[in-house]
Amino acid sequence: MKIEKVNSNFVNSAYLDKLNDRTISNQTGFTGSIPQAVLEKEINKQNPKVLKGINRLRNNIGELQDICINATGTGFLAPIFIKYNPLSKTDEDTRTYSAWRQPVSAILAILTQGLITIPVVKLIKNMANNGYLNEECNLTPFRDKKYIEKLMKKMHPEANKKDLDKYVADYLKSSSGDLKSTIHSLKQENTVYYTVSNLFDKNSVKTKSGEHPKSKRVKIDSKRYTELLNRTVDDMIKHEQNELDRCTKEKFSRRLAQSEYYRTNGEEALKLLDMMKEKINSTDNIREIKKQLKTELKKLKSGKANQHLIDMLSETIVLSKAGKVNMLEKVDKMEGHVHKHMNKSPEAVKQAVEMSVKERLESHKSAIDFLNKVKDAIKDGKTVSQIEEMFAQEVKEYHDKAVKLNFEDTASRLKNKIFSEEVALKLKLLTEKHIEGVKRVSTLIAALAILPVSCSLLNWVYPRFMDAVFPNLSSKKHNNESKELVDKATKNSEVK
Repeated sequence: MKIEKVNSNFVNSAYLDKLNDRTISNQTGFTGSIPQAVLEKEINKQNPKVLKGINRLRNNIGELQDICINATGTGFLAPIFIKYNPLSKTDEDTRTYSAWRQPVSAILAILTQGLITIPVVKLIKNMANNGYLNEECNLTPFRDKKYIEKLMKKMHPEANKKDLDKYVADYLKSSSGDLKSTIHSLKQENTVYYTVSNLFDKNSVKTKSGEHPKSKRVKIDSKRYTELLNRTVDDMIKHEQNELDRCTKEKFSRRLAQSEYYRTNGEEALKLLDMMKEKINSTDNIREIKKQLKTELKKLKSGKANQHLIDMLSETIVLSKAGKVNMLEKVDKMEGHVHKHMNKSPEAVKQAVEMSVKERLESHKSAIDFLNKVKDAIKDGKTVSQIEEMFAQEVKEYHDKAVKLNFEDTASRLKNKIFSEEVALKLKLLTEKHIEGVKRVSTLIAALAILPVSCSLLNWVYPRFMDAVFPNLSSKKHNNESKELVDKATKNSEVK
């Protein structure tokens, strides 16, 4: 009992130390776990080129890209259907003449709409970073590093790259407008601070840094803050529920297949793990480790190795973002699974897998139950700091329970969840989504406003373009139109 008590205190202490020491970069990652976006990026690197291209397009599409995509369809696809339309009763020259209107229209659309949407997007982003927009679109609690770099370039135009990096680092340390400081205010003051500037204040003179002296610091609206806390917890519950459902449907069959491979091919698996451990321990340069493992992965794939071996190596490469220690932990964990299952009977392996999946299901259910208690705590007015203490207590209690039940994995699903970080990242994500919506609407309005200019310009440019580039085709078109007018006039005169 004494040993268990000491062990429990150690777990609780470790969690609280993590609360105090854990740091967050201004862009993505925490120490201790890999953000979902980073995991997706690493997994995408293992995908075929076609899937990589689709993901790249999905992640980088914006207003200008939208215009270019539409212009591509207008300029290259539409002309094909116009020229080779079997249902059209016009002659081929007329269809060709009409088809060429589409590429010209596409180029003008990029020039006119692109020239207006890019400044609009830039303006909205600057206004969001300077606090001119409402709370839902205010980026001042988590200004991104790129924006700060631009500010420092304006303030220190003479600075070289090294000096600029130092200015950015100093600004992030002293500033109250980055994600780290927002997490601190959540922990210490149970709120989020915004910098609000009045765009229409005539007495407010813009400084060299892009900020206004008369800007003020305000707290987040209390109702919106409560909604933010609840939404953060709801998303965490949804994630755990999805994992629970996936575990119920897929985990057993996948884990059983993998364990059966370890049972029958344990030596082969251990040989791969020894190689991975050797590569990881050969250097502290994580890029070099990743490069070496990727080379080995290519060899496995080209040699048509068993998929379980490929998966073991791929999953370890993904963890390179978390660092060398995490990669070694992964290898050691897989090695333990191999030793556990190799040379055992099929029945023993199946029983062990059933127990392992049961433990995983229990961890998900326990996390969901606890997160529902957190929702009650929010309703009762508990602060973020108090809720983090609840997290620490839950991690300790789950560990005690897992030890008593002899679970293989005694760690709670919540061991790497720091509530203040989850809240800050959720707020950042929601704010970015609101800004994206504002950009979409604004650029649409701007595009519609310039549409009459684009149409007038097209009507002026197109005939002159055709006369200059395709004079024969253009003359035939004009002659056909003249002939139609003459025929129509003749028929009208005959009727009279």
